[in-house]
Amino acid sequence: MNFVSIIYDAIAIFIIINCIKNGAKNGFAKTAIQTVGYICSIIAAIVISSICASLIYSTAIQPAVISGIEESLSNAVDTESVIKGLTEAVENLPAISHILFNFEGVAENLIASVGFDGAAIASAVEENVIRPVAEPILETVIFAISLIVLITVVSIVAKGSKVVNEVPLIGKFNSFFGGVFGVVNGAVELCVGAVILDLVISAGLFPEYFSEEIISETWIFKWIYFAVSGDTFSI
Repeated sequence: MNFVSIIYDAIAIFIIINCIKNGAKNGFAKTAIQTVGYICSIIAAIVISSICASLIYSTAIQPAVISGIEESLSNAVDTESVIKGLTEAVENLPAISHILFNFEGVAENLIASVGFDGAAIASAVEENVIRPVAEPILETVIFAISLIVLITVVSIVAKGSKVVNEVPLIGKFNSFFGGVFGVVNGAVELCVGAVILDLVISAGLFPEYFSEEIISETWIFKWIYFAVSGDTFSI
């Protein structure tokens, strides 16, 4: 286990303990409503982000990417000019940084297969290089925004449930069952983190910190992450 893996587990333990503490403080009703609401919010945010990211990319980003690359490659005559053209095209696109892309090997392989056909190169680069990075990033942003909005609504609704804590019979067990639901709430929060992390890993961002190899070395967080991502790991 490396240092980054230890950090993942430390954060997971902190979240669980903090949720148990807050659950006991807030009581059963509020914590239960928050937990159910968070689960529904995650599912809704995943659906919203997936649909919206694909729609936004296909209608707004993809045409600009292909058009920009074709224009930049209009005078390309060798591998060096193709690489320069691809880099310039990406630099001119909003919300996409050329730092995320390396066209060295890509340009050479493309030239070998399609020559200096700007349209063919643009289509291949968009589909195989840019989209696999840009769409997960866009999906992550939309997921985060959607989740924040939905969780805010859930929190407002949960605040109104505190009146249940005033019932004598419930009050006796309020802190205990609130803490129990706090464990579930903590697991839900970790699932949210796992979803976002899976999108970041899919985009290939900062692999020295975000990768399935690092997560597989954790003791606790890997159970959450791989359950959410649907991938497998070696125990």
